[in-house]
Amino acid sequence: MSYRNRLEIGLWVSPPASEATSARYAEIKEAGFTFVIGLTEYQDGGEQAIERALDAAAANGLKYVVHDPDLKRLQIGTAASEEELRRRVSAFAGHPAYMGHLLKDEPSAPEIDQLASVKAAYLRTAPDGLAYVNLFPRHAAPDLLQADYADYIEKFMQVYKPQALSYDHYPFLTESSVFAGERITEDYYINLEMIRSASIRYDTPFWLFVQTLAFNGTHRDPTEAEIRWQVNTSLAFGAKGIQYFTYWTPEDGREKFGDAIIARDGSRTKHYAEVQAVNRELAELGPSLLPLKSVGVLFGGKHQAIAEDSIAGFAPLEAVEGDAVVVGCFMDEEGLPALFVVNGSYEDAAEASLLLSGQTYRQARIVGGQNQSQSQVQGAVDLTGDSRLRLTLAPGEGKLVRFVC
Repeated sequence: MSYRNRLEIGLWVSPPASEATSARYAEIKEAGFTFVIGLTEYQDGGEQAIERALDAAAANGLKYVVHDPDLKRLQIGTAASEEELRRRVSAFAGHPAYMGHLLKDEPSAPEIDQLASVKAAYLRTAPDGLAYVNLFPRHAAPDLLQADYADYIEKFMQVYKPQALSYDHYPFLTESSVFAGERITEDYYINLEMIRSASIRYDTPFWLFVQTLAFNGTHRDPTEAEIRWQVNTSLAFGAKGIQYFTYWTPEDGREKFGDAIIARDGSRTKHYAEVQAVNRELAELGPSLLPLKSVGVLFGGKHQAIAEDSIAGFAPLEAVEGDAVVVGCFMDEEGLPALFVVNGSYEDAAEASLLLSGQTYRQARIVGGQNQSQSQVQGAVDLTGDSRLRLTLAPGEGKLVRFVC
C-alpha cells in the first residue's frame, strides 16, 4: 500500500486495553483521527485485547496499527521464525480495521538491517499491510543513532525502503531543557528539510509526530497555536501524514508526562478541543494538499532559525515582505505552482506581502485557514493589475494559494 490516497491523521498511545470500546473509539473519530497506533493492548490483554481494539476501530471507520512486542523480537532467517511471524500477523491481517504492524519505534542505525528482514517476511504474509517504523529526530544522542543523522536517514531509505517515512521531533522546550534552542529546538526546520529531501528523492510520503504534552521537565505543554504551528509548518514542507504524541496520557515510569489529549482518568483535557479544531482544518485542506509535489521551502521575514537548504525563490513568487512566514512551494498535477504560507510565529499574528512576477496567472485563490471550509474560497484575488498578494495570518495559521491562468 502506498499511503497516497488521503492525508492520514494518527495518534500514539491509544486507550488502554480496559478502555478499548466503541464509545472510546467514537471519541477518537470525533477528534478527527483516521488511524490509531496500538501500544499497550497486547501486554495488558493479549490477542483478545487487540481484537477488541480492532473491532472498536472498525465500528467507527478507523484503521488500526497493531503493536505486538513479541513480533519485534523474532530473528528472521529460519523456517520456524518465519512461521511464527506468519502466525502472529495473520491473526489480525484479515480484520477490516487492520492497517499494519508497528515493528519498531526509533531504531538505531545497526537495527535497520534486521528490521528490513522482518519487513520482507511481514509483507509475504500481509502484502497490503504497513510495516510501520518511526525514526529518531536529528538531535537524538549519538549513542542512540549510532550514525550521522544524514547517513541514518539514507540507510533507512536504501535498506528498509519504508512505505511511509515517519519520524518524531518535539520542538517546545522548557527553560531547563538539555536540548539546544531557546524555548524551541534550534534544528526543527533543519530536521524537516532533511526528511523532506529524502521523501522527494525516494518518492516516499513522509509523516511526523507533533507534540501535545509536557514531558520529562525538558518539554513544555503546547498551546493550541503551537499545535497548529507544528502541523502547518510540517505541511509546508510537504508532510502527507500528521501524528500526535500523545493521545492518551502515558503512565509515568522512566519518563514523566503531563496531560495529553485525554487524561489518565479518561477525561478530555483542553487539548482535545484544540486538536479537534486543527484536525478539522486538516481534513478540509488534505484533498488539496495531498496531490501537490514539494519543490522546496523559503523563509520570509525574521526567524529564530531556518532550514539550511531552503530555496531563495520560486516563480511566480519573487519576494516576501513583512512578518516571518514559512512558504511551502509546490507544483500541482497540471504543472501549476501553489504556495502554502504559514505564520512563522505561534504567538503573534502576521502580515505578509507576496511579491509576484509578471506571469500569465490572472487570479490567486486563497483557501484554508482557521474556521474555514476548504470548499469556501476565502479570496479570489485579481492579479492582472496588482503584483502584490497580501495575507493576514493568525498565530500558527496556514493558507494555501492556488494560481489560475
